[in-house]
Amino acid sequence: MRSTLPLHLRLLALPLSRPNGDPPRFLVHALRNSLASSHHDLPTHTRYLNKAIDKAADLWSGLGKAEGGWKKKTYVTGERMMDRIEFEEWALKAIDPALSPRLLPSPSSKAAAAADPSTASPASSSSAPAAPLHAVATTKGRQPREGVELLYPASLLPDEKALLDALKHQLDHREPHHRSLMYRCLVLSPLTWPFAIIPIVPNLPLFYVLWRAWSHFRAWKATQYLSSLIGSPSLRLKASPELDEIYSSAPSSPSSSGLLLTSERVPKLVKRFRMTDDESKELERAVGQSEARLKQAREEARQAEKKD
Repeated sequence: MRSTLPLHLRLLALPLSRPNGDPPRFLVHALRNSLASSHHDLPTHTRYLNKAIDKAADLWSGLGKAEGGWKKKTYVTGERMMDRIEFEEWALKAIDPALSPRLLPSPSSKAAAAADPSTASPASSSSAPAAPLHAVATTKGRQPREGVELLYPASLLPDEKALLDALKHQLDHREPHHRSLMYRCLVLSPLTWPFAIIPIVPNLPLFYVLWRAWSHFRAWKATQYLSSLIGSPSLRLKASPELDEIYSSAPSSPSSSGLLLTSERVPKLVKRFRMTDDESKELERAVGQSEARLKQAREEARQAEKKD
């Protein structure tokens, strides 16, 4: 059962870097406070799963409060491992299709169903030709009850069609990536069972492998949802003056060449869009990894020049 309240998911297209003058590479970040849904409207299995996840998060936080010993060491090591997880995975798994708006069918799907009633079923309607990537809802006319709003800085991402093309390219890469790694983690999980014989210490390798499998599953499902969103009338693109203002502010210290989202701009985003502490941490991870990738790309370019 779904909530009877309108659902409006807000996404931010946050440019991260622009290496060598190329079009900006951006991150799609879902605002946690943008969903009007309550947990009692969720399916029973989803509620139990969320409770289990919350319980595991509390237990993990408890390890960090220990003054020393294996608990504290485990927490510190685990946090370092989490910082190495790709920021794209963190952003994707935060998008839960169960809590997200239901998407309206694309105009091309409606036309195909009207022309041939036998294709009106969900299974057959999926074979209808996809709508153009730029065929999204505008601000005119009747708005859908449930919708997804994608905010972007027009000063850095001026072309909406190019924005959707780049998003589709990202999703086409991430979907098989997370699906493959999910199955790989599940296959590896039995290899961690022998660690259960260690006294006192829980089977941490098993917990980590299963958590990574769940993480990849969430990211995989999010890529499917976002892929369906492209071309749907439920998607509304909107230029954000707030994002333009944040990105136009000059940092007090020079940033790495090509880096657009800096650590100094993250607090401004958090304050302006009322983000949570977890969202702030995810953006900081994205900044750190983007900077590392830029440095690696410059180093590889220098090595290539030396070989030539």
